[in-house]
Amino acid sequence: MSINRECIEACQRCAIACEQCLNAMIGMDSDNDCPRCCRECIDLCLLCAQAMARESRFAGAICKLCAEACEWCAEQCGAHSHDHCRACAKACRDCMETCREMATN
Repeated sequence: MSINRECIEACQRCAIACEQCLNAMIGMDSDNDCPRCCRECIDLCLLCAQAMARESRFAGAICKLCAEACEWCAEQCGAHSHDHCRACAKACRDCMETCREMATN
């Protein structure tokens, strides 16, 4: 599997985990930027996957921005003990790593 495919799939998994976290947080109080970070992360992960799929000339820059959003979301959701937040934080960390690799290539 090429790094492109890995990154696209990591972005898709992350967007899904963030959607699930965002949905689960409806009506719940948060003492940080969860679920706000999930909304940002979803949009950037989907954009990133699309850009890589079409081999956009801007894919590297989008991957860099996506990695930053994923890092923020992993920190915010990782601070919570909810299962959905923990799953989201893990997906965000995985996506962040692959996006950083893509951004430097």
